[in-house]
Amino acid sequence: METNWWSKIKWLISVYRDLKKNSLPKTIAGTRIIIAAIASPALGVAINLILPPSYYLGSIEITNGGVSFLTSTLGVMGFLLGSGLILLDIRAELNQARKVARVIISGLPSMPTHFPSEILSKSEQRLAREPIELSIQDDNIEKQVERYNAEVCVDLFKRFVLHHQCEKLYIGGLARIPFLVAYGVFLRNVSNITYFDKMHGSTNWRILDNEDVNIQLSNTEPLPKADENGNVGLAVGLSTPILQEQLSIEFQNNTAILSSTTLVERNLVLNQENLQRLSSSLLATIDALSRDPKVRRIHLFLSVQSSLAIEIGRKFQEGIHKTWVIHNFNGNKGHYEWALELSGKGVKIYD
Repeated sequence: METNWWSKIKWLISVYRDLKKNSLPKTIAGTRIIIAAIASPALGVAINLILPPSYYLGSIEITNGGVSFLTSTLGVMGFLLGSGLILLDIRAELNQARKVARVIISGLPSMPTHFPSEILSKSEQRLAREPIELSIQDDNIEKQVERYNAEVCVDLFKRFVLHHQCEKLYIGGLARIPFLVAYGVFLRNVSNITYFDKMHGSTNWRILDNEDVNIQLSNTEPLPKADENGNVGLAVGLSTPILQEQLSIEFQNNTAILSSTTLVERNLVLNQENLQRLSSSLLATIDALSRDPKVRRIHLFLSVQSSLAIEIGRKFQEGIHKTWVIHNFNGNKGHYEWALELSGKGVKIYD
């Protein structure tokens, strides 16, 4: 069985590898200094073996003792300096890890409920805060609404997630789109968020750190007009196309259907900055519709990845936006069958 010390040593080595992989300056410089420190005594030994005693190189005499003492001293000093630089980065990394919060939204039955720790660095895996699980896995929508409103009531994020100077938040999960948008409302005043998504057709999770390929939404002009009841719709099909016939009859003539300007596929957006720009683009359209005095409710029909649904929820501004109603698609029936009405105080089933 491994000793506790040996386990800690292996963990520190893994943290060092993470730091080196992330190209942190002190770690890189420290590694190079240590390599040079180890190489210098070996160079001294080579000189001693090659050069005979009292050998003259020009007017400089190199003696066995001089080479040995000088190289040994420089080697020790270099090793200590390099190790110190690396330890500074490790210490900074560990201090940051203690300020990392982890949240997973688990609202779909038979789906994973554990936080995917493999997306974290080695230091974060060991020292990050305990994961928080939101929502419940239940087919009963009313029970999920009750759970969400209870979490709003106790101010869950402020009291149990963002307490004690939280500086970084990992969040993702699998839930129905209306609830993902609603949970995004919790994050309106939160910065330094790192999203993660489950990859479609795989058991793997990943953070959104791929190259930014600048995926954009198609044009929304002209804006849709509200019906006689003040309802207007926005449909966003990035994971799968949204067809007009999938909408109920009352929304087929007053809904703008948006898609990607390139392609439509699941896990389309794999860059966080791109994700945020997409939500900001949709926000601009929501802002414009909210300025229309004839609009009372903005209905959202979203076929997007989980992280984008959460990020869209972060844009909700009660008092500025007209009421949001987020609809849920039933793939078996091929249409949208229920919706949640969103407010700063919680959600309710739209009727």
